Amino acid sequence: MRATNPMNLRVATFGAVSCAMISSAFLAPGQVVNPGAPGIGQPGGPISGVSSIELGMFNRGRAIFDRDFHASTGLGAPEINADSCRGCHQDPVLGGSGALELNVSRFGSDNGGMGPFTNLEGGQSLSKLHPPFVALREECPPEADVFEQRQTPAIFGLGLVSEIADIDILANEDPTDADGDGVFGVARRVDVNGTIEIGKFGWKAQLPLISDFARDAMLGEMGITTPNDHRGLTALTDADGVVDPELSRRDFEDLKMFMKLLGPPIRTGSTAPEVAAGELLFEQVGCAVCHVPSLPGPAGPVNLYSNLLLHDVMPTDFRGMSEPGAEVGLYRTAPLWGIGDTAPFMHDGRAEDLDGAIRSHFSEGDAARVSYEGLSPTEQADLIAFLEDL
Repeated sequence: MRATNPMNLRVATFGAVSCAMISSAFLAPGQVVNPGAPGIGQPGGPISGVSSIELGMFNRGRAIFDRDFHASTGLGAPEINADSCRGCHQDPVLGGSGALELNVSRFGSDNGGMGPFTNLEGGQSLSKLHPPFVALREECPPEADVFEQRQTPAIFGLGLVSEIADIDILANEDPTDADGDGVFGVARRVDVNGTIEIGKFGWKAQLPLISDFARDAMLGEMGITTPNDHRGLTALTDADGVVDPELSRRDFEDLKMFMKLLGPPIRTGSTAPEVAAGELLFEQVGCAVCHVPSLPGPAGPVNLYSNLLLHDVMPTDFRGMSEPGAEVGLYRTAPLWGIGDTAPFMHDGRAEDLDGAIRSHFSEGDAARVSYEGLSPTEQADLIAFLEDL
C-alpha cells in the first residue's frame, strides 16, 4: 500500500466556524483522523498541514463519501451507477479507482462512423442500474450507434491539481505542433456563464473545479442533487419526488473538503537500478512529452506526471464520444502518480497492465509507442518498473 504525500498544503476553510469552539492548531503526520480511518499522511488520509477545523470537515466529508444513499434520501432519478461514492472509488483505499466491472457507458450517434456526432435525447450518459420496471435496463438505446466505456479514476491529490494555475497548463499547449514532434496538446476551455475557464477534471477535462466534479458525480452517478452554485454545469432538480437539493449545503461543503484534502500518492522510492534506468527511458522514448513529471503549484511542484492537456492517442478508426472543445478521441493526459495501484488503464480500461497501456497509444502517441516497442525486453521491464514506482 502506498503512502500519501505529506505536503504542507493549506486549503481555505469553507463556511464560518467559530475558532473559540474548535482549535485551529495544525496536526502532525501520522495522527489518527478518527477511529478506523487512515491518519494524516497515510494512504487515503488527509495531507499534512491541515487544521483541526479542516480535519473535522474532512472527517464528515469522508463519511458522506462512504455513505450508502437510499431512495428516501434522493438516490436515483430513478437510474444509478452506484449507491455511494465508495461503490466505485475503493481501490486500493477509499477514494481510489475502480475495477473493470465498475465501468460505465456513454452512448451517442455518429451516423455509422461517417459523422457528424450527435447526442441522444437526454445526453450521452446511461446509468447501468435501473429498477426492474424501467425500460432499457442495462441496454443500449435503440437510436445509438456508438458507445464507449469510462473507467473509474482515483481522486487522490485533487486539491493539489486544483491549485495548478491556468497559465502553467496553457504554457504546454502546442495546437499546431510547432515543434514538429507529432504531439499537439490543447487545454479544455469550458464556458461557465459566458466566462471561459480551463478544465482540469474528468476524462475530457470537462470540469474546471473540484466542486464541479463533485456535483457532476453526485448527480450523474447517484441522482443526488446538490445546492445551487449558479455555475450551470449540472441539473438542480430531478424527477424522484424527493425535495431538492437532496444533499445539504453543509454536507456538500464537507464532501468537497474531503476531496480537496485527500492526500496524493507519492513515489514508492525504490533505489533499485532498474527503476532509475526506467526513469531515463521514460524521457527518452517520449512519454514525458505529455506525462510531464511535474507542474508548478503554490506549495511546490505537483508531481502528477500529466500536462492536463487534451491529446488524441486513439487509433485512426476510433469511434467515441464528442463534446464541445473535446472531439472524438481527445482525452486529458491521465496523471501517472500512483498508477501501479489503478489497473486497468486508459479511459475505458482497455489495457489490463502497463505494458498494454503503452502499446494502446496511437496517433499522437505513435512515436512513443514505436520507441517503446523498439526497446529490448529488459529495457521495457525497466520502464514498467519505474511506472510501478510512481
